[in-house]
Amino acid sequence: MFGRLFKFFVLCLLAWAVARWFLKPSQRRNVHELVSALAIALLVSAGLFCALYWLGWRNI
Repeated sequence: MFGRLFKFFVLCLLAWAVARWFLKPSQRRNVHELVSALAIALLVSAGLFCALYWLGWRNI
């Protein structure tokens, strides 16, 4: 598990470095908006599945 988390961390760090070095500031802003929207969507999805599991819908 630790190895997978480390690989994920390295991948995120590499993606951040590439975006930082090769993208213009306006493009970075667009990437930031996209990543923020995806993060919010993942949090909402996780919350929805947790609520459904708590309500008893376990076979989705």
